[in-house]
Amino acid sequence: MFKHMFKRAAREPSLPSRLDELVKVYVQRYCVEQHIRLKLLMEKMERDIIFQVLEATHGNQRSAAQMLGLKPNTLHYKIRRMGIVPVRKYVILDDLLGLTEPPAKPGQPPPKAADQKPTEH
Repeated sequence: MFKHMFKRAAREPSLPSRLDELVKVYVQRYCVEQHIRLKLLMEKMERDIIFQVLEATHGNQRSAAQMLGLKPNTLHYKIRRMGIVPVRKYVILDDLLGLTEPPAKPGQPPPKAADQKPTEH
């Protein structure tokens, strides 16, 4: 009864090593360094994946849903819940509102917070 299932599963390729490396990077960066719990890490990964697929499909939610194996309504719900909004291209709402700091360019000091007062010597 289950023979055909095991044959089909055996023919599918195993996860590529690059995917394993990506998971290790996420775990190192977010779990080990920033002490983010598994649930938050999974939400971040899902958000990043949906964001990248939307970028690849130029915002076509129907194509993105098909690529992700989701129903279009489910993808639309996730997009709204995660705060991903289209602005000429898709951006994450936190980035748009300035809630996250942009990465510093190489060779430049990190930006100072606006509410910090200069230290006096």
